[in-house]
Amino acid sequence: MRATIILFLLCLLTTFKIQADEANEGKISYCPVVKGDGIPNQAVKSLIAKMEQVIAKNGFGASNSAVRFVMLAKCNVIEKDVAPTTPPRITQTVELTFILGDVIENKTYASISFELKGIGTNETKVWQTALNGLKPENTGLKDMFEVAETKIDTYYSENCRNIIAMSNTLSASERYDEAIASLMAIPDICSSCYADAMSVAQTIYQLKINDEGTALLSKAKNAWNANPDEDGAMLAICLLDQISINSSAFPEAEAFSNTIASKLSSDKESEWQQKIKQYNDEKTFRDREQANSHARSMATIAACRSVAEKWAENQPQNTVYLNW
Repeated sequence: MRATIILFLLCLLTTFKIQADEANEGKISYCPVVKGDGIPNQAVKSLIAKMEQVIAKNGFGASNSAVRFVMLAKCNVIEKDVAPTTPPRITQTVELTFILGDVIENKTYASISFELKGIGTNETKVWQTALNGLKPENTGLKDMFEVAETKIDTYYSENCRNIIAMSNTLSASERYDEAIASLMAIPDICSSCYADAMSVAQTIYQLKINDEGTALLSKAKNAWNANPDEDGAMLAICLLDQISINSSAFPEAEAFSNTIASKLSSDKESEWQQKIKQYNDEKTFRDREQANSHARSMATIAACRSVAEKWAENQPQNTVYLNW
């Protein structure tokens, strides 16, 4: 019984909720990647943090995974001197090259190089002083991002139909998350392609939640049929609660919950109805949030973005070459 209560509480606490980061929605997102030998870990962290500042400064989003677009930093020490002092005084010149590119197409869109000088009593301090010379507001960095943006816009304009067609093929194979991720990767700079992609993504998302709802409903029925008692009821409602209110299976799920309630003893039915009310209150709140077509569309796009992010998190990182 204790396990049943814990399960019920876990289900109650994990109800479906979409949170969209409106600031980054539709933006090109670059993943900062650092390559180079002998760079201290702390210097790598500092460089990535600075790259994130540069990306944000130029109006783009920063991603944690190299799924498509990256900002690659290649670091090479081109001159180094160690003075025979106590402690040794190290001076070095670093060539830092930034590259914006597409790791799927292995294509470089734009690049820029800097020579930075560092000085210090250990490797970390040398690199830190060198990186301090890099300013996020540098006009050369701004120009690099503008060149890349134009080329990315051209890429999506030329390949939009193929991307949407491939997404529909993935959807037909029930690879819904991958299909949605492909569409959500299209940035809003290509306005017509972006609008078409968002429309198709919403259609695929509806297919996804319909199929998931049907599967959950089936599992709930099996759980109840196997144990038509309080324990079976608790497991069933946990499964039913995972069904989206927008799924085609939702009306039948509600009817099935009422069927379960009618089979319970009077005292257990009262408890059951109270729990059903808790779930329904939450669903009513979410339904009111989507009371008009625009709100529903925005909520669905946010849900699609969440699906895409989760799919990307579970993918192996692409190897970054970019022809360099």
